[in-house]
Amino acid sequence: MKGIKLENQGYSPYQAAAKDEAPSIWNKEISFGPLLSLKDRQNLYHLMAILLESGLGILDCLQVIMEQSKKRKLRSLLTEIFEDLEAGESLSESLSHRKKHFNAFEVHTIRMGEQTGRMAYVLKSLAALYEKRIKLKRKVIQAFSYPIAVIVIAVLVLSFMIGKVVPMFEDIFNQFDAALPPITQAILDFSAFFRANLQWIALGTIAIITFFFQLRKNKQFRHFRTALMLKTPIFGRVMLKLQLSRLCYTFALLLKSKVKLDQALELLESIITFYPIQKRLPIIRQEVIEGGTLHDAIRKHDIFPPFLIQIIRVGEKTARLDEMLETLAQNLEEESEAGVSQLTQFLEPVLIIVLGLMVALILVAMYLPMFELSGAVG
Repeated sequence: MKGIKLENQGYSPYQAAAKDEAPSIWNKEISFGPLLSLKDRQNLYHLMAILLESGLGILDCLQVIMEQSKKRKLRSLLTEIFEDLEAGESLSESLSHRKKHFNAFEVHTIRMGEQTGRMAYVLKSLAALYEKRIKLKRKVIQAFSYPIAVIVIAVLVLSFMIGKVVPMFEDIFNQFDAALPPITQAILDFSAFFRANLQWIALGTIAIITFFFQLRKNKQFRHFRTALMLKTPIFGRVMLKLQLSRLCYTFALLLKSKVKLDQALELLESIITFYPIQKRLPIIRQEVIEGGTLHDAIRKHDIFPPFLIQIIRVGEKTARLDEMLETLAQNLEEESEAGVSQLTQFLEPVLIIVLGLMVALILVAMYLPMFELSGAVG
């Protein structure tokens, strides 16, 4: 089959994908292993939707994207899918063979697009969903990055002062046969301990980080971590709104793709990774299967705020649940953005003040004996 070059027509689908967002090192998706990144998925579905809407067939779409792609991993994957489609398989069937790359949610959604003849709409919706997930990920990183950066700087500054500055004062104090103030002596003792056990402290820190990294998928640890996160002032509310926004948007996409309510809840279990919500979805789904309404099933779980329950109730009564969920997702996203900004504004002065007080404490403790000695000499 002869390649189709959109660039010859003065248009590249990659230009469309990057139209609203200039390339930046901070926007690059870093992935390990064979799995596609969120950015890869968003670009793939977005480009396929554009090409389908322009009148190309699915095979031509895949060939265009293969020729335009600069990622060898993606080209290899698309080549395998292309060969499956040439052999007579549907796109959803081909994707279902590659569970390492595509989850059940994507396969089922695309299958519904094939059955209803709304493939371009479904692909565009999937692209929008992954764009939302990328934004969610960036908001979480934004919420964490500033305090983590300040904490790292604080640790480095304090380590330098304890390891290098304090010993200089200790040499001066040793020249005088005088008792030191308790706070000065305590800092000198800590400095000596820190210098003598620096290697063990570093190894212990690495071991603790590795231990918690290994525990990240443990159910008990996930429950403890998310419970602690939700109880954190300001941050807990922001995180919950971000996760509820993702839940509502994904739910709305499934319902708009004509997926049945119980199937949509089942698929949500495979894509929602926030543990407080994820663990409640099977319970909610079982109540819906047994004949209960969605809003009554959700009402029994305090993780869902009252306004969300009321909107779902109205959506069920008016048969516009997908529209109501999509609107709710947008509102929650806007509120979470304001919350992230508020959190950053709150943490910035607090962390700077704490760091300043700790540095000031060390300096005062070091200069206090000198003041006392100068007073005694005077």
